[in-house]
Amino acid sequence: MRAEGLRCRSHPFNVTEYVCSGCGDRICSDCVAEAGGRLYCRSCAGKSSGRESVSRGTGEAASSAVISGGPVAAKVVASCAFHPGVRAVTRCSRCGALLCSSCQRPARGKRYCEHCFGVVAETEAGTSGSLVHMGRTSGGFPTPAPWRLWPGLAFLPVPFALSGLMTYMMRQGEEVSVGAAQLLISILLYSTTLGFAFLVVSPYGDMWKRLGMHTKNLSAGLGLGIIGGSLTFWTVTACGLLSQGLLQHVSWFEERLRSFFDVNVKNTSGLDLLVAGLVIILAAPVCEEIFFRGFLYPAMRRGMGLWTAALLNGLLFSAFHFSLFGLLGRTLAGALFCVLYEYTDNLWSPVAAHLLNNFVAYFLPLAAIWSS
Repeated sequence: MRAEGLRCRSHPFNVTEYVCSGCGDRICSDCVAEAGGRLYCRSCAGKSSGRESVSRGTGEAASSAVISGGPVAAKVVASCAFHPGVRAVTRCSRCGALLCSSCQRPARGKRYCEHCFGVVAETEAGTSGSLVHMGRTSGGFPTPAPWRLWPGLAFLPVPFALSGLMTYMMRQGEEVSVGAAQLLISILLYSTTLGFAFLVVSPYGDMWKRLGMHTKNLSAGLGLGIIGGSLTFWTVTACGLLSQGLLQHVSWFEERLRSFFDVNVKNTSGLDLLVAGLVIILAAPVCEEIFFRGFLYPAMRRGMGLWTAALLNGLLFSAFHFSLFGLLGRTLAGALFCVLYEYTDNLWSPVAAHLLNNFVAYFLPLAAIWSS
């Protein structure tokens, strides 16, 4: 039985999704155990049956699943049909295949495997034209993340520390070009954040799909991304001007933040502008969206509402840029990118918005200088 909206007592970071058929307690997907076609908490599963055979649900030979013990030892040994050895937590509502927490795809109060989800989604799209909303749960986000939030938050200071160390070492040496400094710091910053995200997400199936890098709703997502990018640029610009006017008395703090990544640079050349442009316009949107929207945001949505998760994600994204005057604008921009991802279930939508914003913000000052 479904029961969403509360926190699980055994796993405080999880939202309850089921009600135990035995005691009626609310449980999350990590606590659920299946016995005799019903869902129980682990304690009731151990009491309801001494031994239970659970079919794998794929037409293959059934695997024996022993349910024994008390509140501590009770467990169900039932393998996922698509990830052998991984504990199954539910069945596909269409084909009956056993699914682990990373395989299940929610749609309209039911759980499907990846194949059946696509079939049902196509049917819905043909009848109602609502393929985007087909994948939404009652909480709103298309695919709940099976990974936890706290590892990503705990890891976030690491790339800052490494980049600060590299900046300090570069200050001690001779002058370097702007392009080389931008490239080295960006490689270190993005390689550490993406490497960590890939390491956490890879055990849960197709890593790129889990991070939102797929072709579902691509055309609509890119179109909304372009609109969102234009809105983002004017929002960031207006908030930046407002912050400068209101926070002028603490401009010294803004200078201190900017100096965090300052190095001894040579005169800027055309090649430096090209390298810096590639980093700002291409590398930054892709890498930052994968980490903040593809990795952190789905984990935030497990236990938060849309706007709480979006604003918190935007605040972390803004803090990542070390700018007091840009704090408000980038927070709203990050929240808008989360909304784009929420609505389209495709990470290319916020990537497109981020890319367009950075493109205009980078080339507009250069165009003004060249024209003068």
